Amino acid sequence: MRILFYLPAITPWWFEHIITPMLRMMARSEQVEAIHLMVAPQWRNTGVTGAQLEPLLPLHKLNWHIVDHDPPALFRRNAAAIPGLMDTVAQIAPDLTLARSADFTTPAGFPGLVRHITEGALPPFVTDPAWIVLDELPFRHGHMPATARKQADLAREGFATLAQAAERTRPTRKAARATLNLPTDRPVIAVPLMYEHAENFYLAHAAHPDSVALLNDLADQTPPDALLAISDHPLNILHVNRHALLRHIEAHPARMRLIRHPDATRLLVCAADAVVADLSKSWALAAWAGTPILSVAAPERMAPWLNATPLAPGMTLAGMRGCDPAMLRRYQAWHLAARVLRPAACDLGQVLCMARGAPSADDIAANLAALAHQAQEAA
Repeated sequence: MRILFYLPAITPWWFEHIITPMLRMMARSEQVEAIHLMVAPQWRNTGVTGAQLEPLLPLHKLNWHIVDHDPPALFRRNAAAIPGLMDTVAQIAPDLTLARSADFTTPAGFPGLVRHITEGALPPFVTDPAWIVLDELPFRHGHMPATARKQADLAREGFATLAQAAERTRPTRKAARATLNLPTDRPVIAVPLMYEHAENFYLAHAAHPDSVALLNDLADQTPPDALLAISDHPLNILHVNRHALLRHIEAHPARMRLIRHPDATRLLVCAADAVVADLSKSWALAAWAGTPILSVAAPERMAPWLNATPLAPGMTLAGMRGCDPAMLRRYQAWHLAARVLRPAACDLGQVLCMARGAPSADDIAANLAALAHQAQEAA
């Protein structure tokens, strides 16, 4: 079996904590004939340096393909345009490609089975940052295959305890508004912002170029009496210059408010009349809270059971609905028990089962046990 790791958008942390354990595991497998690693030198905190490469030099099955192409953005955004790249992949002829790529078009042209390595998190449940999902295509919020119901049923009993514990942590809208000092006499729209660092090439798929453009669009199209209550992404607070955003919010005090609280997004989603969603996992929090979703994403991203309402000029919040609660529970059980892959604890069989969407009963039981352990650790 030949496996290709295609990693234009990989960061050093993801490489060390997610890719490296999988490479070591696959290198030990007798089923694996060769592993190919296609990656670039570090740029905008994506790619690798010697610190990531050197520990893997003893792996004799590992073949390196360092794409040192100028301009470096091309590998991250449109790699098929790099001369010879598609020919190299065709020569490798991978049976399985695991991609971390914000350019979806290029890996779609690869031979064999292609899966995208995406975050395994599904709030409000506690997951390890290194847990992942192998997706056919990222940002398909709430979508489930025909097999999902059967797999969710296998997880139902074990998942019920986790779901009930999560339910008990959900504050009422009144309590959440009081905690955040939000008004009770006007509509509140929660606006959780996405990670806007230069390393996040996935923002190419966002509906807006930045947070200020998003807020302007929301202010223009939502009811004028609605407060746009904003929570910033924790990594933006740590690593991104937010002066332009803060000045913009301060210039519209009657319409916009930045919520500064350690648990801002979760509380805000519970407090709001609607939650804005695009690429981030905030849609999952909104579904859990029963709060209607106001979608700025492409319509096909949102599964029908989410009952998302598209942003539109002159829209009102009246009549917006939350998601289907039975479908939510099924999705949560399926995603967390039947999709999540734990790189530090997986074998090749589990990778292949997850890539094919066919986890075993043992895989599901192991994921439920790991989730229960994470929940106990967090408590």
